[in-house]
Amino acid sequence: MASEPEPPLSSPQESTALRRAQFIALDSSHLGNLARERVSKDASIRQGAAALEQAIKERGYILVLSMHHFQELLVYNDSDVVAQRIAFIQSLPLVGVINSILGEGVAGSVFDIQASEVLAAFQRPNATPRAIRDEVATQMFRLTSGAEAVRPFLVDLPAIQAELTMMAEKHRNIVAITSSDFAKISKKVVELIKGKLHAPLDIQRNLARLEAALSEDIRQHGDERISSPDSVSAAFMADIRRRGLALADGGNPGLQILAACDVEPTEITPTTTVGEVGEWAVFRGKLKRLNRVLQLPWDGLKTRVKEERIPSGVISSALARFRPRTDEWKGSDLIDVHLACLSPYADITFVDKRTHEGLRIARQKTQELPRIIHRVEKAKNTRVILEHLR
Repeated sequence: MASEPEPPLSSPQESTALRRAQFIALDSSHLGNLARERVSKDASIRQGAAALEQAIKERGYILVLSMHHFQELLVYNDSDVVAQRIAFIQSLPLVGVINSILGEGVAGSVFDIQASEVLAAFQRPNATPRAIRDEVATQMFRLTSGAEAVRPFLVDLPAIQAELTMMAEKHRNIVAITSSDFAKISKKVVELIKGKLHAPLDIQRNLARLEAALSEDIRQHGDERISSPDSVSAAFMADIRRRGLALADGGNPGLQILAACDVEPTEITPTTTVGEVGEWAVFRGKLKRLNRVLQLPWDGLKTRVKEERIPSGVISSALARFRPRTDEWKGSDLIDVHLACLSPYADITFVDKRTHEGLRIARQKTQELPRIIHRVEKAKNTRVILEHLR
């Protein structure tokens, strides 16, 4: 018997509340291509770009812009290309920018998406990710002109470009460290709690071994623009050593690690691994940064809001598990994940090939993801995007 065709990457039932405006989120590369093609010397290429812009307009779609789009569009080694992209954005009569949680005029980022979701999840402790999505979606985008959206970046473009370049470097380091399996942690937490702290010399030897393993991993697989894998590894392990000094003052090392990660002993089961606690710690670190703005009671926040309750958390976790790995861990992978977090809020989200494949697999293997994302597509060029809109 022939198998049924796979349905598109979209939620089976879309909330009518989200249909007041139609939003389309293109990948940064698509926006860059469109900016270039609309002024091409080749008439056929210009016509293709114009056809896509017209299709977007006729079908009532509004282009979505985020801080992550600007980060990739405004940082380029050719100032003429950057000027071309700015002119394209300025020409857009209407765009939807992510609302900043701080009420600023600049386009928001995944931080603002997460803040809105976390606030809704805290206020509605029994709400599903889909219900949180529906509540947050009504205030996710602010309508403005492209000229107004890009204006804050033009006040001092060189300084902003320098800051965005530093951010991109940080992203490369983060992706390299989080993609590495240098620690190979599978030990159960209960075993750690029952164990004893190693001798200082043994600890230093183990940390030196881990630092060397991480450095080699970054050298082999990290973004080729990372100039010094040894420096990235050393900086990360220096932070680990600093935190480890607090554990050397005595007491049960396992319980001290849980306390440092803001994890309660009651959350630990016999099968909980150190790696899982690390994942919880990463998310609670995000919660702490978000809470500098939200100012919610910390104990209640970390109890009520788990990563699997917020749409961006569902997407990030799914991509961490199912997106195909590559030999090189590019810093842009992090922005690809951030842009994928638009998929619960834009009616159509265009993502890169690997992200699309990861979401396709996750849709089949998880229950929550297909309930929260709308239509997700991939497209190698303007022509394919146009075909998806027909």
